[in-house]
Order: sequence, then structure tokens, then C-alpha cells
Amino acid sequence: MSENPAKIGKYDVIDILGRGAMGVVYRAHDPYVDRPVAIKLATNADADNEGVARRLFINEARSAGRLDHQNVLKVYEAGEDNGQPYMVMEFIDGGDTLRNYCRKESLLPVPTVIRVIRQAADALDYAHRNGVLHRDIKPANIMLTKDGVAKLGDFGIARRMGADQTQIVGWFGSPLYMSPEQARDAEITPQSDLFSLGSVFYEMLTGTPPFAAKGLTGLIQKVCHEDPAPLAQHRPDLPDQLWPIVRKLLEKDVKRRYKTGAELVIDLDGLLGDARNLPLVLTDEQKLAKLAELGFFGEFGKNELKEIAKVSTWRRYETGAAIFSEGDKERAFYVIAEGGVAVSINGVRIRDLDPGDCFGEMEYLADGGRSATVNANRDTTVVKIDRDFKDWASLPCQLRLGKAFQNVLIERLRQTTRELASALRR
Repeated sequence: MSENPAKIGKYDVIDILGRGAMGVVYRAHDPYVDRPVAIKLATNADADNEGVARRLFINEARSAGRLDHQNVLKVYEAGEDNGQPYMVMEFIDGGDTLRNYCRKESLLPVPTVIRVIRQAADALDYAHRNGVLHRDIKPANIMLTKDGVAKLGDFGIARRMGADQTQIVGWFGSPLYMSPEQARDAEITPQSDLFSLGSVFYEMLTGTPPFAAKGLTGLIQKVCHEDPAPLAQHRPDLPDQLWPIVRKLLEKDVKRRYKTGAELVIDLDGLLGDARNLPLVLTDEQKLAKLAELGFFGEFGKNELKEIAKVSTWRRYETGAAIFSEGDKERAFYVIAEGGVAVSINGVRIRDLDPGDCFGEMEYLADGGRSATVNANRDTTVVKIDRDFKDWASLPCQLRLGKAFQNVLIERLRQTTRELASALRR
């Protein structure tokens, strides 16, 4: 068969999506149902591993094909074309695997990571309740759609609980993400998949796997006998509420580990419910890119923005949530990164502010209670700085801040003057 076949079975091949050790994944079209599909075709199976390749395909088709869940990559059909096994799967337009979000320079926001892991946990709970152990949970086997939906895939070495021995046996998944019982070649249970998901969770939060060593022997030693470093050791800015959950997923003793994906989902839902009270954690690169877009920081240089990023906290507020109220004792100023706020005094709404606008600067510059109430008028992200800039900012940064505050106060005075003049004319 040519490298770019015109058809595979009844499907029209469009182009190549990717290559792997055992074959090629094509983008294709189903002319009967009129939908795009992805087709995994075994093309690299030589005489020695041809039987293994065929068993992998059959095993994945039988394991994933029995699952129907919004967070499991659908398998529509499996067959052979000119003696080569193929499998027809759901096509994810614009999707990517989690592998690309495990690097320190490309980590996702913490609430997004929680939602992705929550979806994967729900998919695993469903698979386990339907008698399927995945056995190879890792970032490369979880897709993320452009709409933020996680899709668990690659059930090639999955085990169907209670099935016969025609399925793949003796494989333990990817060493970096295997559970202690997999490393010891002991009995595998649904909790083994949850341990592996915990390793993915850890890596998506920190940019480094919980267990790493130069050789397989050293890696197995760590997985079986050493505890991972606390999340705060890699990222001190991560919310404290995350570590107990990740730690429970990575327990060596299965009796102390999460028993089901449903248990994990409950804890993650609790975290997501409290997300508005958690600091929004972004990488330094993400902070710098966003700060550079905001009008308040328009004249700041890169080094000055780095100073701002270092001392700032980023928070999300739902529509209607109070950011601060009249009389609050707080010395901090805020810049709107996304969304917008409404400013009111004595219950009278006096102005609305948009991304790039600053508020709370008067109380930051001079101690005193808040003179206004500020509420999010839509879902909003703000940058908060609650330390005196003389304590942390370099002289150039202090000068930039002073000028930025001056510009804000001048513009506010102009606006007030215009509003007063308009009122007098009436």
C-alpha cells in the first residue's frame, strides 16, 4: 500500500495526521455517514511484530468500542485493508494531546488543568464500571479539543476485566506514569489508572513528572519507594488545596489511594466550586504577555513588567461578585486583565471600567478605607498588587508606576469635569 492511499476500506483519505511506531494516523471522510474520521493504520509491522500489531488493534477496538462517553475518543469500526489492520475513530479538529501542556513554558491555567483532569477521571470511572482498565494513562493518550474537552484514547494495551487471554498481556504502560503495582508486575486494578492520572496531574501543574531517573531501574525505585516532592517545591504559587488531592492519587498503598474516579471527581468539583476564591496561577510568560497588552502598563519595559509579574496575584471573579466594598481596609490597586467592573458609591453606580483600566489606586497611594464598592459586571480577571511599590520596585519601575497613576488621576479628573459640566447644562 502506498504512503498516501486514496482509500482505506470505504473511507476517502485526505491527509496524514501523524505517525507512530506501529503505523500512521490519517484524516479521512466517511462517504456513507458524511463525517470526518481519523483512521489508524498499521503500516510498520514487520514479520516479528505483525502479530502484536494486529492484537493491539483488535484489543483497542474491543476495549474502546464498548465505551460511549463524552470524554472517551470514539471508535467507530475496525477492519483490514490489503491485510493491514485499521481502526476508524472520532476526528478531533484542532485538538492536541496533553503532552504539549506539560512543559514549563506552556502550562495551562490551574482551573483549566483541574477541569481536564476531572473529565479524564470521569472517563476512567465510566471505563472501569464497564470493565475496562486502560493501563497506559499518560499525556500523549489524552486529547484536548479546541473547546477544552478531554478525550481519553489509545486503549491498545487495555485489559477487559473478566475477558479471555486473547487480549494483550504482560505490558505495563509507559514507565514515567506507571503505578507501583505495575512496576512490580503485581495485580492491576482501577486504582492503577488513577495513580497514572495523578502523575499526569502533577506534570501538568509543575512542568516536571513526579518520578524521574536516568535509567529504568532508578525510575522503578522511585515509583515504588520514594515520595514525590510537594507541588510547592516546584511552584510555590500553586494553591495549597491541590497537594492533598495529588498526593492521595500518588499513594503507594492502594488502600490510601482514591478508590474510584468518582471519588476524585467529587474532590475536583469542590475545587472548581471554590475556583473564584483561588488565585489564578499563570506562568511567567503568560503573565508578561498579558501585562504587555494592558493599557495601564503600556509604557512599561520588559524588565519592569517582570517586576510587576513577580509581586502580583491574579484572581477571577464571577459576574456580580464584590472585589471590595466601601469601608474595607485594604491597601492595594487592581488592573483589569479581562472582563469589566462597576464602581459605585452609596449604592449609586458612577462608572464602568474595562480591560486595561486601573482601580483602587487612591487607597494604594494613601492609607485609608475604601471609598467605593467595586463589583464584577461580567466574569472578570484582575491583576492585584498589595505591596507598597517602594518596597519592591526598582527606581525605573517606581517612576513608571508614578506616571501611570498620574495619567489615571488626570483622566478621572477630566471625566468628572465633563460630567459636571453636562449636569450643569441640564
